[in-house]
Amino acid sequence: MARREIIDVDADPAEARRRRIRRFFRLGVPILGVLMMAAALVGTALYSYSVNRRDALVLARDLIEALDQRAGSQVSAYLDSAADAVRILAYAGGGPDAPASETIALALMGARPQLATLYVGAEDGRFMMVQRSDADTLDTKRITIGPAGRTVTWTRRTTDGTVRAIEEDPADRYDPASRPWYRAAVEGNRTVWSDIYVFFTRQSPGITVSRVLPNRSGAVAAADLDLMDIGGFLDTLKVGATGKAVLVDGDGRLVAVPDIRAMPRPDGDALRPARIEELGDPLLREVFDRVRIAGEIHGAIEIGGNRHMVSAHPLRATLRRDWWLLLIAHESDFVEFVAANNRKALLLSGTVVLLAMAMAGFLVWQAYSADRNVRAVRRRQRELERQGAGFTALGRLGTLADPGDAAALRRAMEIAADATMAHGVSLWRIDGERLICTDGFDRDNRGHVSAAAIPLDHCPLFRQELLAGEIVATGDAETDPRTSGLAPYLRATGRRSLLAVPVRAGDRTLGCLWIEDGAGDVGVSEGFARLLGKLLAPGFVAAEAHSPAAEAPVILEVEAHGSSFDPPTLRSAAISVERDRLQLQEIARRGLREEQVSAMRFPQVTVLVLRMADDVALATGNTAQTAGIGEIVAACQRAAERLGIRYLKILTDQIVAAEGFDGNPAAAATRLAAFALEMDAECDRLFTRLGRPPGYAMGFDTGPVMGSAVGFGQVVFNVWGETVRVAGAMATAAPSGAIQVTETTYALLRNGFAFRVRGAFYLERLGEMTTYFLRGRL
Repeated sequence: MARREIIDVDADPAEARRRRIRRFFRLGVPILGVLMMAAALVGTALYSYSVNRRDALVLARDLIEALDQRAGSQVSAYLDSAADAVRILAYAGGGPDAPASETIALALMGARPQLATLYVGAEDGRFMMVQRSDADTLDTKRITIGPAGRTVTWTRRTTDGTVRAIEEDPADRYDPASRPWYRAAVEGNRTVWSDIYVFFTRQSPGITVSRVLPNRSGAVAAADLDLMDIGGFLDTLKVGATGKAVLVDGDGRLVAVPDIRAMPRPDGDALRPARIEELGDPLLREVFDRVRIAGEIHGAIEIGGNRHMVSAHPLRATLRRDWWLLLIAHESDFVEFVAANNRKALLLSGTVVLLAMAMAGFLVWQAYSADRNVRAVRRRQRELERQGAGFTALGRLGTLADPGDAAALRRAMEIAADATMAHGVSLWRIDGERLICTDGFDRDNRGHVSAAAIPLDHCPLFRQELLAGEIVATGDAETDPRTSGLAPYLRATGRRSLLAVPVRAGDRTLGCLWIEDGAGDVGVSEGFARLLGKLLAPGFVAAEAHSPAAEAPVILEVEAHGSSFDPPTLRSAAISVERDRLQLQEIARRGLREEQVSAMRFPQVTVLVLRMADDVALATGNTAQTAGIGEIVAACQRAAERLGIRYLKILTDQIVAAEGFDGNPAAAATRLAAFALEMDAECDRLFTRLGRPPGYAMGFDTGPVMGSAVGFGQVVFNVWGETVRVAGAMATAAPSGAIQVTETTYALLRNGFAFRVRGAFYLERLGEMTTYFLRGRL
């Protein structure tokens, strides 16, 4: 089915298109400009951040590479100084007994503070050693072998080199030939470096370098090197804000770390260098593991979800040792300033965007105001055109002043509603202390209502202004003290605003014209209503000369505190009265009097039709249960008996129930609504048990029906008529599982049940009426 489209026939498509174009240029261009500016600034910021971040990382890599080279050179120079000292002592010292060996050793120790000990030993046990004490003095130990045997002598010195004591130590059994440094040098016949160990007294890491003296078989020169200064140097390397620099050998033993206290680890009675995993730093351990797998590393790697700048450089080429210099730093240490600067730039850009938005907002506001003013002028122009057309149509009603021409008055109300775009227009005349509705037109459903009355003593302020010839205009009648007494009427019809224009003849107020929920300009509608009132005033004057209308008005009892009218809406009541009147007219049109109709005519009966659409579900059953239709009929009979529903029949796949034959339509409709909700629950349980979607629907209507006893022998009562057909149509048009009611039934039930608006339904000879879904009881 093609989709329905609502088209405003009064609108010019070309003008609407031009209006959209103008709105785009007035509103869209400034907004688009701001969005483009914001996009450009954001794009520029992102590009700048990307470029600056890339350049910062390049500089960071260059910095780490420079630090790596500097650290490698420093470590190499540090170790080379010890090797040079050993080489000088070996070539120039002359052996452990030579006087020059002590002199050279003292000079070398004074010039190289990183040396802890410098010594030379022979295979026969002769030994000379210069050692740096804890007081930073240089002491000499000499072992000589002479005719008197083995002698161990210590020469103690002050800080300025003056000998302060010479001591002998006969208990010293030190033998240089048994030491690892001696054996390694003799076996290798070259410069030999020992493994890292910990000086017991200093508890700092150290290493020993030794070599054989040339042309002197059996003599070896050696030096002990304290590595603490390398750790201090590594501590001075600023590898970012949180970077680390570590020197480690290939087996994972630490050579130097910034924190020297982390180096020694107990190993029985001795101390050993710590391993890298014993530092408790997972980052260092992960980097070292990758070095052992992949070898040398330079660049950025991701560890634990974070990116780090890493340099793992081997010192094998310069030191001929399997040592690795590890430099590690968080990438954010080098690019955080870029992000901070970018945030500041974005903040400044955001300020610019806000200023641009403020300027664009001002331009948009100006454009919107201008466009709104243009629309207001055009809307007023259209209203004037509509009202001009309305006056033209009113001019064609030659009998408007004739109080007996009800058709002309109805047409005038329709013209007024169309001209003012109001939801409702009604004409009221003053009859003593009452306002009597001469005619009221509901523009939503194109229906008329009349013969209703409102006591004026319930709205004294409104009465006062009306009799004084003042116009009463309010956007909310319920809160306005002048019209609060009329709020129940307006609320019942779904209206809120009211424009009441007095109809006057001379200085007398004969009645008033109501414009309810008008969509047009109040001033324009007021002018139209004044002129229409002047056209209607002669009819009121003429009506005063005639007797009152035969039809007695239905007085709307309004309570002082704004309770609802009964019936709930005049429009729904009018539709019900109109349907009854049309049926009487049809009887009269056929030349019959009401008493000649053999069937009984009931003016306001509520009819419910339950339609079953699932044939399979109706026939479903087993040995323990009856068929589905049997369950539903049995439930209907039980509910009807309990609620007092007197008319209940099954016709093919429909069940028809009716009530209201006793002249109490509200009570009858309430019982049928309770019956419908009970059957809805029963049917829902049935279809849920069968595992099928709801295959039923119900329809309600209230209006006149015909009824008669039919049949032979066992006589049954049967009803028919338009109300039965409309209820069936409501059931047919309702979605599965829904209860659809007409507007007349809704008017009887609205105060006790919950509803939801469904849409419009066309009723022959009356036009469209609103339909509702019954949802539950309040």
